[in-house]
Amino acid sequence: MFSTLQALLLPNSKQWHAEDFTGIDQLHLGGIESTHELMTWLPSTSKLGLDIGCGLGGTSRYLALHKGCSMTGLDLNDDYIRCATLLNQSLDTVPDCHFVVANSLHLPFTSDSFDFVISQHASMNIDDKSALLEGIFKVLNGGGQLLLHEVMLQPNINPNCIDYPTPWASNICESHLLEWPQFVDKAIAVGFAVTQLEDNTASALNWIREARKTKPKPPFTPPLALGPTAGAMSANVLANIEHGRLQVVSALLSKPPVF
Repeated sequence: MFSTLQALLLPNSKQWHAEDFTGIDQLHLGGIESTHELMTWLPSTSKLGLDIGCGLGGTSRYLALHKGCSMTGLDLNDDYIRCATLLNQSLDTVPDCHFVVANSLHLPFTSDSFDFVISQHASMNIDDKSALLEGIFKVLNGGGQLLLHEVMLQPNINPNCIDYPTPWASNICESHLLEWPQFVDKAIAVGFAVTQLEDNTASALNWIREARKTKPKPPFTPPLALGPTAGAMSANVLANIEHGRLQVVSALLSKPPVF
């Protein structure tokens, strides 16, 4: 992907804008509109953020450009991180983002490093959710926030019923979905409190139906980021939601303040 992006970006005299990249860096359900809605929960005083599973860095760029945040984007995929950095450098105004290759289960940061952490469709392929939440809790400042926009299993759905491939897993062995109440129990056990919650399943279903009717605007289209099975991934996510197998949730979890 990196060499393809280089060929698209570097010889071109066009002045690129962050919005030009939404076809590859805002691939979560709801697109950039869902990012905007999630950020309405972020306190104006929260400026130092960590974007886990950042992919190509779209959410980090959005927060840096629109909320004045200083962002660290983290992903295990080295190619994604190289591409995220390249996309940043191609903009006329380079956003305040730093991208690192690292594992969300082994965050390379000291305690109390961030005002907030954001995870958009980044936890579904992580088996040890408790370790994930413990690590996030540790790196948050007292009173810090965890903003979530994630895909969950609908209640009482057998994980074997999910159609694959999806954007987060090519098969069931790579997917580790939980029901929302199960996820919340783990978060509360770590020390988080749930302060905001919204079920986005209906809006996500409408969004993906409309997105599949619209031809992606070249050159930054989903197959560039997701590969040749992007269409099959999209079709399976649609079918899984339509058949009541998946739930899409946004939530704000808070770490207690230190007095």
